[in-house]
Amino acid sequence: MKYLKIAFILLSFSLLFGCSDAEEPDSLGYVVAIGIDKAEKEEAKYDITLQFANPVTISGGASQEGGKGGKDSIKNITVTAPSIYSAVNVANHVVSKVFTLAHTKVVVFSEEIAKAGIEDILETIGRSSDIRPNTYFTVCKSSAKDFLESVNPETEVNPTRYYTMLFENEFSGFIPQTKSQDFYFFANSGEKNTVLPLSSKAEKVGTYNFSDSGYQYKLEDAQAGEIPSEKTEIQVMGMAIFDMDKYIGEMGDIETEIYNLLTGQYKSSYVTYYFSPTPDDPITVLQQQNKRPKITVDTSGDIPKISLNVYVEADFTSSTPEMAVEQHLDEFSNEAGEDLKREIESFLSKTKEMKADIVGFGSYAKRNFIDQKTFEDYKWKEKYPSCQIDVNVDFQVRRTGLVVRSEK
Repeated sequence: MKYLKIAFILLSFSLLFGCSDAEEPDSLGYVVAIGIDKAEKEEAKYDITLQFANPVTISGGASQEGGKGGKDSIKNITVTAPSIYSAVNVANHVVSKVFTLAHTKVVVFSEEIAKAGIEDILETIGRSSDIRPNTYFTVCKSSAKDFLESVNPETEVNPTRYYTMLFENEFSGFIPQTKSQDFYFFANSGEKNTVLPLSSKAEKVGTYNFSDSGYQYKLEDAQAGEIPSEKTEIQVMGMAIFDMDKYIGEMGDIETEIYNLLTGQYKSSYVTYYFSPTPDDPITVLQQQNKRPKITVDTSGDIPKISLNVYVEADFTSSTPEMAVEQHLDEFSNEAGEDLKREIESFLSKTKEMKADIVGFGSYAKRNFIDQKTFEDYKWKEKYPSCQIDVNVDFQVRRTGLVVRSEK
């Protein structure tokens, strides 16, 4: 009788806490990416592409020895609908799965949609209990549907891992590290303008617009889709600039790298610098940012004054046989620092022309005000184009990385 009571109690608990509305794992469709285009039909709103994982291919299935990547690991379905969740509802009746957005890694907006404004989509995502705050947004220069249909994750079995490596690569500064939570927070803020990575299908013919400045000397200043490729694949490079929820302009990969340096999101990458003793041979360094920029903003007058100090360290990775750069360390450091300073000043001048404080100087200016209302009355975004910015660059070549050459 004692054991019967225990069994009854355990059964009661299992009924009480059981997930009666939960779905079985094999009945779920895991959406890894969402593409949003303007609907072809005028009376409709969006053409929404849901890209979902193919679990049979990823796991290997009963008849396969192991999982494989490539196009077989993902499938796409496009639905015309007024919102993301209404598209999910329709897709549930087309594909024999119950779609979940809990594993969504990226939301792709077409250029046309981004220019018109994405406020309603932001509201949907902001209220969603499924879509995670670390999901990436990107603006696509081609249609979002074409972009997702061109995805071919050959190097990864898991498609979410593929997108993670694409958007969270710490060894390249050519895309901004902006997640959905950051964009959602600042889209309606008076502190700063927001940015998103640019993406596109790759083209077979590139622009070949090589930089002639001292920073990233002879490197192509490109945006997504402009690097020539023999395959039909995707590229993510450069950034889209927003005013509130509307896309107003864009910048290339080199300018995006400067953006990452100024916002402290930069980790490390290889950078080529012009060096006057070897004008035809750029000097390549492994550049790192181990200290965030120091920014102060003076709002005591009508014209804001910004002080910006940037700290960069570098290791030599190439030089020339004719000129041992290590023997001209101070000369190279001074030249590289000045080249980087000019690049930063050119970048900031462009942001002022666009009336877009994408660095977020407004967040530092806000500290000078006693409350939100006083800061809003100052109208920071209106004053930013006329602000004065003093730029200082501390460029250091780490001596532990120098090569000691024997003298003849």
